[in-house]
Amino acid sequence: MFIMQDWMLFFPRPSDPRAATQLAPWQHSVKTPAARLSGWLIPAQEPDNAPLVLYFGGNAEDISLTGLEIANRADANFVLMNYRGYGESQGKPSQSALFNDALSIYDSLVDSTPHNGKVVVFGRSLGSGVGVYLGSRRKIDAAVLVTPYDSIRNVAQRHFPWLPVSLLLRHSFDSIALASSLDIPALFLVAELDQVVPTEHAQRLLDRWAGSKRWVTIKGASHNSIGWETEFWTAVEKLLESI
Repeated sequence: MFIMQDWMLFFPRPSDPRAATQLAPWQHSVKTPAARLSGWLIPAQEPDNAPLVLYFGGNAEDISLTGLEIANRADANFVLMNYRGYGESQGKPSQSALFNDALSIYDSLVDSTPHNGKVVVFGRSLGSGVGVYLGSRRKIDAAVLVTPYDSIRNVAQRHFPWLPVSLLLRHSFDSIALASSLDIPALFLVAELDQVVPTEHAQRLLDRWAGSKRWVTIKGASHNSIGWETEFWTAVEKLLESI
């Protein structure tokens, strides 16, 4: 289990060719100290009047498909960069890689990309931990946390109760340890039927969150289907309009 944990946690995927073609006008890259990241920067209809949204995807998510959904639904300046090893990004994913790259993305784009001065982190599943970490290290104005968790360590212990997870796990993504320092508004979007990250883990994170918070349960949704629901995007759009 110790040897295979990277394989169990990270599922790098190539970009969908058709989606990448449609997103080609917005293709963008960020050079970090360790790797070049590839992705997209999708502008709002009026970039100067909309927030900058830094999106961090799930562990098996193809963010090129997410980019198409975002382009059709939300009017904000969206940054979607593939994790190392995902899409056309170089390198190999790990907790430290994702955290360091999030800082590089922020530092590279916040001052050089048109927006209204507000920055939002939008993290889904694994990416919620990346967003929480970034919020603890940089100025963030709001967070959208989709199927979030208290820590990957606690979720893994739930699924593997017979293992000494705390001794084996190298990538703990300990969001709950940072939550009490984050005095920013947060939208928690949880799936009613989530069996991957049961809602108790999101509830623990919400209970510790220092800033204002809104909890939205998407009825009938699973961990993977939550982003298909109209109520999901309605909640996201409402938050972005308020920033």
